[in-house]
Amino acid sequence: MNSIKDCLILTLIFIAATLAGCSAGISNSNSTANANSGQTSASNVAKTNVEELGMLINVPYESDEVFWKDDAAHKKIVAVLRFPSNEASRLIADAEKVRPAQPVSINSESWFPAELVAQSEMSGDDQLNGQAYAADAFFQDQYNQGRVIRIEGTDYFVLQLSAN
Repeated sequence: MNSIKDCLILTLIFIAATLAGCSAGISNSNSTANANSGQTSASNVAKTNVEELGMLINVPYESDEVFWKDDAAHKKIVAVLRFPSNEASRLIADAEKVRPAQPVSINSESWFPAELVAQSEMSGDDQLNGQAYAADAFFQDQYNQGRVIRIEGTDYFVLQLSAN
């Protein structure tokens, strides 16, 4: 009788261990899928490291905030920078030496700072208005074309650079 009880107990333990092992395998595959989807969504997030940006382009002005994305396949960089008023004035003065400002409208991007996204939504057409200036001060190596746009009513500048 004892051997039947022992056999039954061992069978139940074996079944419990097998079920626990199966559920752990399912959990691991889900966490792997979640990790992969996290990597995909992370690639849609803007970078915020100004030092990393400075390795690709010249960043001659001290910024309070920076958000940027690069498209290596198309050799383009778009950055949103917020400058203190003295740096913004210096940037504009330097840029106007190259070329006078021109009024422009650009499309807002989902990764832009919340203030800019809200401003574009208020316009109803996802557009941001501003003044475009020469971006020569930001040129470095391959990124040697572009403009810097001061967004109307803000301290934000959108920098658009590309390679020849």
